[in-house]
Amino acid sequence: MINRLLVAAAGVAVCGCFVLTGQQQAEPPAIYTLEQATAGKIAYESSCGKCHLEGLTGRNGDPGEVPPVSSLSDNIQKTLAQFGGKTPPLVGSGFMAKWKTTRDLSLRIKSAAGAFPPENLSEETYLKVTAYILQSNGARCGTQALTVDTAVPIQSLDMNHSAEDR
Repeated sequence: MINRLLVAAAGVAVCGCFVLTGQQQAEPPAIYTLEQATAGKIAYESSCGKCHLEGLTGRNGDPGEVPPVSSLSDNIQKTLAQFGGKTPPLVGSGFMAKWKTTRDLSLRIKSAAGAFPPENLSEETYLKVTAYILQSNGARCGTQALTVDTAVPIQSLDMNHSAEDR
């Protein structure tokens, strides 16, 4: 009788382990490469960073923001003046919540950067900038490159990875 109870208890324990293992959440998708994000940072700094700043925090119209508005091209200065010297941040949960998929985000980056295109303009450049913005928001990189067809739900990305994982 005791042997049967021990066997039954062991069976329940093993089944419980399988149930717990089956409930572990899958790794969030890693949809860009480190190389894309690194190149994207360079492209971002040559174009987008002039308005959205180095830390992707956006402009508040404060006189001490770097680079100073006065150092920018006349075209960029006029555009900034239309918006009161302000540009939205490209980091944070509020920004990321605006996009349903990574494709939506990359298409918006492509259309927004059209007025001030980065150096070496190409479809790949926009994808690299998108990868950099995803990285800056905490999404992890992997071996799969971001492409024009990549349409992963933004909410499925884990935006809380440490810098070592990005």
